[in-house]
Amino acid sequence: MIKAISRLAILAKLISLFFSTAASTTPSVDLGYEIHTATVNTTGNYSIFSNVPYAKQPVDDLRFKLPVRITGNSSTINDGSVAAICVQGAPIWTLQQAADADGVPVEIIEEIFWNEADQTESCLVLDVYVPSSTFNKGVSAKTPVLVYIHGGGYAAGSKAVDPAGLIARSQLDNGEGMVIVAVNYRLGLHDQLMAMQWVQQYISLFGGDPDQVTLIGESAGASSIVFHITSYGGKTTLPFKRAIPQSPAFQFNINSTAGYELTMAVASNVTGTNISTVAQLSALDAATLKSVNEHTILQGSWGNVVFGPAPDGAYVPKLPQVLLAEGAFNKDIELLIGHNSNESATFVDPSISTEAEMFSSLEAQLPEASNVTLNYILDVIYPAANYSTQFQRAVQIRSDGYFACTTRYLALAKGNDTYNYLFAVTPGYHADDTQYTFYDGDSSTLDNGYPVDVPVAYALQDSIIGFIQAGDPNKAPVGLNISFPLYGSDAQVLTLTLDGLVTETDDLDNVRCAWWQQAMIDGL
Repeated sequence: MIKAISRLAILAKLISLFFSTAASTTPSVDLGYEIHTATVNTTGNYSIFSNVPYAKQPVDDLRFKLPVRITGNSSTINDGSVAAICVQGAPIWTLQQAADADGVPVEIIEEIFWNEADQTESCLVLDVYVPSSTFNKGVSAKTPVLVYIHGGGYAAGSKAVDPAGLIARSQLDNGEGMVIVAVNYRLGLHDQLMAMQWVQQYISLFGGDPDQVTLIGESAGASSIVFHITSYGGKTTLPFKRAIPQSPAFQFNINSTAGYELTMAVASNVTGTNISTVAQLSALDAATLKSVNEHTILQGSWGNVVFGPAPDGAYVPKLPQVLLAEGAFNKDIELLIGHNSNESATFVDPSISTEAEMFSSLEAQLPEASNVTLNYILDVIYPAANYSTQFQRAVQIRSDGYFACTTRYLALAKGNDTYNYLFAVTPGYHADDTQYTFYDGDSSTLDNGYPVDVPVAYALQDSIIGFIQAGDPNKAPVGLNISFPLYGSDAQVLTLTLDGLVTETDDLDNVRCAWWQQAMIDGL
């Protein structure tokens, strides 16, 4: 009996030791307000801390409010298994494009999109990807950090991204790698800022260096970066050192009152009652409010969404393009900037074929502009004789004003001390370079029917890695010996094409971009 008890005691001890060892091999971080555990990607040799809360969740009394920092102490263990994305919305033109591509009725696409899994108001969470070598070193690792801000027109998208290829590339030849943080946010800037402040406070616990933080974002993610760089007119210190805005997307001539009134009208229609105040809107249940969001954003006109950041006199004192011209921005931020060769082909109604249709399209794009201004744009800046079709003309107007030209304004504001690239790999659509940024070895991942060109993907990744780790895209630890020029007074950009990498003069060094910025200054 005694021997049996002894055996049981020994067995119990072994079981206890086994489980304590197993627990110790599961990466975990004590954030104070919770203990967060990770899953381990053994193939890529990195840990994933999923769905980490970075603010109190914006529900109940916090709905529609600025994010609130998490406080308090708790030993609650969070394994990140509860997934969350913010409530999604999309204008009808984007859903119709998807329906046409798939050959199905648009109602099917709407149903799929609106019922995407894991949508919730409790979405202020982020993911942290940490190389095992970094995590094992702990605070002393001081590995550079990349914070990813997703695009989606400030209406859709999430932190979902696969950084395996970028992490692996950053560690070749004993490279120090990088910690990657991907962020969910609601409509925009203040949630993102809270996430950046979270990174400053906690990322060292994962082995990241809070003094070596780079932001990267495409489209709305990129324009968010520009808003942050110009926040408060450059009068505050920002919680990041470098930034990679890729094709920053802007809607700058918008009627905020019209958006507000549309929302109230849709809410009244959805609920069958008169909704005329934010308080009434906030009091709706989550399912009803989700329906209001969907049906409001659905009404965005071609190329536009209903909502987006606008000047508030505080965080956004003026349009970023105006603040850049005035020198009212944070000049310490180092920049690697990209735009694509065919930014707006998917943002313009393909049926445009007449001068009248061209005017109507421009009027919808710039609802606050006078007829005199609209006619000047069409007659002087973009005369019909310069374009073979009205559609191409409309694409050029939107590409310049809404996407590409801001990349030149950034370079000029920084005294030409930036690195700029043009992504001209066919077809060069908006956001095509995202699949190259996060290329993971699968050359069929591009979603427009074209495969990823592997040498170009590695060239872009190496440039990004060198910039993140050393502030210079030419200094990747391993790579293709890229010669990436400074923008300089002669406006040099690195053009990425299927035929290779070419240094040439920025195609945005033109009177069109100069006109757009001056028009914004003058109050278009």
